[in-house]
Amino acid sequence: MNRAHASWVIYLSLVAALLVMFIPVPLEWRILRPEIAALTLFYWTLALPHRVGVATACTLGLLQDLIEGAPIGLSSPGLMLATLVLLFSYQRVRQYDVAQQSFVMLVLLLLSSGVEQWLRNGIDIPVIPLSGMLALLLSMLCWIPVRSILRHSRRHYEVY
Repeated sequence: MNRAHASWVIYLSLVAALLVMFIPVPLEWRILRPEIAALTLFYWTLALPHRVGVATACTLGLLQDLIEGAPIGLSSPGLMLATLVLLFSYQRVRQYDVAQQSFVMLVLLLLSSGVEQWLRNGIDIPVIPLSGMLALLLSMLCWIPVRSILRHSRRHYEVY
């Protein structure tokens, strides 16, 4: 398969990760929803840093805000900063085993959500309660299946 035609796999996986946000869950459990879209973005940034980067993170953050009904631009800066940190250190993170990569993803998600919480405080929008940190821990555990599914897709469709 031609490399130029395989980029649809990247964007389809990001759209599918955004569609996970549409799965209905009870209000009490909504704060426990893992950050699948961010993990998908981080995977593609780690695997193909020359094709997925800060512009993709900005777009994904804007789409997340549209889906959540949040003010536009609330999620983008955090995702962009976390993606930039990952772009600067992707060669080192690639060398880690899966458990260490999970902890790196937790740190990146904490950075992203920290920037988002800071922006929420700045514009007087209710902050996510501290129990929302459980979603980040669940996201850390979800890194392993997300990584293996996307890695299999990348190899099957020869996305390079």
